[in-house]
Amino acid sequence: MSANPNNKLQNEKSLYLKQHSDQPVNWYPWGEEAIKKAKDENKPIFLSIGYSSCHWCHVMASESFDDQETANTLNAKFISIKVDREELPDLDLYYQQASQFFNQAGGWPLSAFLTPELEPFFVGTYFPKFPKENNPSFRQILEELDRVFHNEKEKVENNAKQVTEAMKRGLPEPEKKIEYPDHFPSPLSIIKAVSEFEDKENGGYGKSPKFPHFAFYEWAVEQMLEGMIPQEDGKHVVMTIENMLLGGMFDHVRGGIHRYSVDDKFIVPHFEKMLYDQAGLIRLLSKTAMLYPSVHIIDSLVKTLEYLSSEMLDEKGYFFSAQDADSEGQEGLYFTFTNDEFMAVSEKVINLEAFKELNLTSAQVAKWFQITPEGNFENGLSVVSLNSELKEEYFKPKEWEVVRVMYRELLMERKGRIPPATDNKGVTSWNYHLMAGLCDVIQYARVSIVREKATNLLFKVLEGAHKNFFGTHKESGKMVLRHATTLEDSHEYAEDYIFYAEAQLRCYEITGNESFKQNTLETLRHIYKEFVKDNAVFTRKITHETDALPPNLEVYPFDQSFKSALSTLHLITRRARLLFSDPNLGHELLSNSEMFIQQTLMSPIGCGEGLRANTYPENIYRVVKVPRNWLNENDYLQFINFFMPRFVIDYTDDADNKWQVCNLEKCELQGEGLQNFIETLRPKPKQTNEDQK
Repeated sequence: MSANPNNKLQNEKSLYLKQHSDQPVNWYPWGEEAIKKAKDENKPIFLSIGYSSCHWCHVMASESFDDQETANTLNAKFISIKVDREELPDLDLYYQQASQFFNQAGGWPLSAFLTPELEPFFVGTYFPKFPKENNPSFRQILEELDRVFHNEKEKVENNAKQVTEAMKRGLPEPEKKIEYPDHFPSPLSIIKAVSEFEDKENGGYGKSPKFPHFAFYEWAVEQMLEGMIPQEDGKHVVMTIENMLLGGMFDHVRGGIHRYSVDDKFIVPHFEKMLYDQAGLIRLLSKTAMLYPSVHIIDSLVKTLEYLSSEMLDEKGYFFSAQDADSEGQEGLYFTFTNDEFMAVSEKVINLEAFKELNLTSAQVAKWFQITPEGNFENGLSVVSLNSELKEEYFKPKEWEVVRVMYRELLMERKGRIPPATDNKGVTSWNYHLMAGLCDVIQYARVSIVREKATNLLFKVLEGAHKNFFGTHKESGKMVLRHATTLEDSHEYAEDYIFYAEAQLRCYEITGNESFKQNTLETLRHIYKEFVKDNAVFTRKITHETDALPPNLEVYPFDQSFKSALSTLHLITRRARLLFSDPNLGHELLSNSEMFIQQTLMSPIGCGEGLRANTYPENIYRVVKVPRNWLNENDYLQFINFFMPRFVIDYTDDADNKWQVCNLEKCELQGEGLQNFIETLRPKPKQTNEDQK
């Protein structure tokens, strides 16, 4: 395809924008030039938002944006703007919310049609090249929207203003508030309330597509570990986590998790891999392994850490954003196997000397891995997964070693293929989300090799992240977080500072380094000053408004692609009040949390981080003060996994080896020496009736 001199994406650094830089569409990056042109020429704006690893973005690009006739229509009648959602999350958030008004749905690619004043008058997602199932083609939509924009201008503008005003008002208060005793419903009552949505056969909630609600499952596991949800009531959560890992949503061969499952059984995934999903996964598995120390859960955690180290780590010291679903123009091709390919590997493995005594057959191993001649995906291809009904067979020690060797051999087979593209940009919020997850692994994993892998990975990125994500503000000269490594200059976003603050706090708790503690406090104060107004948190700085941006939206407690930044801020603020002995810290945020609580309870599965932030009243949080030199003691490092997030760890340089457990008003427990600390605070086993006789 020859270069189009009117395509303005030629010099962009984003991989996604580069993928569109040779198309016949006269694309513009988001900015004042394109907006001014739309106003000067009185043309509507076609805004296309996607990301480099998005399968349906590739499909629409191939069908429509590479097509000269479609390009001619766009070039003649619209000003076309292409946005990488990983670079400009505020635009994506705004127009995704607009999509909800028009279609009650969103997703990528997002196709938004705007007035020159940036107000949306029609928003959709993927549109086919040709009419399909009573849906119009993309070109038919273009022709109709061009017609109504020019012939029914007043109606278009009124509709666009109505949507814009509704979005400015934010979510309405619920007509009927959820009543609850005390400060918040009990964890058990919440888990019982959502049980009606359980898929009792396959795990998860509701029907496909099934997303990995990491924050909700993490909350449930934490509450099971705390004894607030009996294991009998939490068994569906454990089954779901295991089935996600046994199914094809988890990449058994390399490690890491795909974006979601397209079927009810977690077998066939949507194959792209996102960094934020790996962050959610390692946080969840580090705690699940304490509750349910299955070899498969521990192996999955190890393999994901290895995957992050080998495939997602830039030599400059930050993590890449994503890996594509497609390779060689086909979704899932890199990750799947034909029956013949699998059987050849299986024959090799079962005939190894170490496994001959098991008398396994390739057909038996194929049943374990759910491989059939017909395939479980497309074109006779199969996604590698493990059959949960046969786990009693392969969870035996020797048989599990066969599974491990199969993974290694299948990986060698896969390495001979053309891999999907990796988007090598670093996204600030996602990187710090991942770093906080590594801290969770270091604190909660009970297997030393797992902690070592997480520690090595964390220290590889601590310095690199600072170098790559901090820049100097052009006007103030202050150090600020830029959102992505592909941007020389960017808006300041709440999510970047919130996840940075969380990572700094967690790094302090596992290292005792005072600079992390100080960074936490300074960052929180910056957030409260620059992003919080009237108890609401806004996507961008509250002072940053220009004609080249849509209105600044509130951040809500809904976990969308990843956990809610708003909910995370609530949680770390509660913890930081104890750490800094300041009951007024974050009063701008926490002085009125009722709306936040109601929104969380309206959709508890989709607001897992909100549950984590709200479950405990403030008087239940505690700070645990211990000597800093205990970080050199293995007994201490093995013990701190008992402290769930309602405890925050602080360090002192007390030469007398004293420890304390305090609330905001007083210290309730104290003692001297590490063994005294462990003996005093170690959870006592519950007595049974037999013990009491």
